[in-house]
Amino acid sequence: MKIKVLLVDDHSSVRHGLRKLLSRSPKIEIVGEAGDGRKAIQLTKALQPDVMLLDVEMPGMNGYEVARQVSESGKFPRILALSGYNEKRYILGMFANGAVGYITKEEAPEQLLTAVDEIAAGKRGWISENVARILGVPARPIGQDTIPALTSIEKEILRCIVEGKTDAEISVILAIDLGEVQRANQSINMKLGVKSRLEAIVRAMQEDLV
Repeated sequence: MKIKVLLVDDHSSVRHGLRKLLSRSPKIEIVGEAGDGRKAIQLTKALQPDVMLLDVEMPGMNGYEVARQVSESGKFPRILALSGYNEKRYILGMFANGAVGYITKEEAPEQLLTAVDEIAAGKRGWISENVARILGVPARPIGQDTIPALTSIEKEILRCIVEGKTDAEISVILAIDLGEVQRANQSINMKLGVKSRLEAIVRAMQEDLV
């Protein structure tokens, strides 16, 4: 069975290039294209693609909002963010809103086929080599056995972090002191071998910790 892909980008030339690139694989079928967020959501319901290749910056409804609405539906597609930006705020925004992968347009020609294939197979936290270097995390999972065991509260906090919640929101959700949340964050970062919230999100997804 082929991997059904929906292309979402406001530039027709980019969509054309992506279609040409992905058509090289006999495993992939482009089932539709959308030039804006609202159409993307409509086509998702109508076509039920396996993977949505989603641009971050679009006029009107941006990639963050599209990813959030699609993810909240609780159904496919799995979202691979495709962006011209490699800044941490863009990556964090897409992962926090439900994307399971992030690749830059610059790297797409070399890595896109692999990304779509692995994400369709269930991979979460997929990042390109360049994005991995920027974040300071491995591009591929190292293995859960390399991570010291998280406590139950640390697992709950990590789950909230992956969902994009702030420390203050986590404090309210879990009914614990803000200081306890912050101390747990430090412990989580140490155990995961990361230095920032974004790195923790990526590593947690990569290793299926949440």
